Amino acid sequence: MTARRGFVLAAALVAVVLIAVLVTGALFVTGQEAHATETELLETRAAAYAERAALEEMAQWKAAKCDSLRVGAVIIESSPADPPFESTVYVTRLDSAVFLIVGEGRVASGGNTRIRRRIAISVRLVRDAEGAERVLRVSEQAWAALYQM
Repeated sequence: MTARRGFVLAAALVAVVLIAVLVTGALFVTGQEAHATETELLETRAAAYAERAALEEMAQWKAAKCDSLRVGAVIIESSPADPPFESTVYVTRLDSAVFLIVGEGRVASGGNTRIRRRIAISVRLVRDAEGAERVLRVSEQAWAALYQM
């Protein structure tokens, strides 16, 4: 039998290096998954914050301000920030009685916007017998998520 001096040592070193590479890869993939999950959660929260802003605008309809708008004009309102969330609402007059309310929810950190989501709600203006105005969703298109490219 021939002497194989150092073969076991070399095999052990190769095994240790392979195990180290596998562990490093597993840690890297775990970190990437955690980052992706956090981003997805923040995107969902930003969309929910945008929808909340749009629904609040609908609930607190400013009839006098919106009646004075001409077709195509936009009212822009920002609500107080709830760190790290911020929101802005855009009300656009589309027709004499149809408006588009766009709520934008943002996640900001360090003064920079990380994530931005927009939700649009089409509403129509209705007046009751006493002349009081309120807005109702357009039933054919309740709301839509708007994506920026």
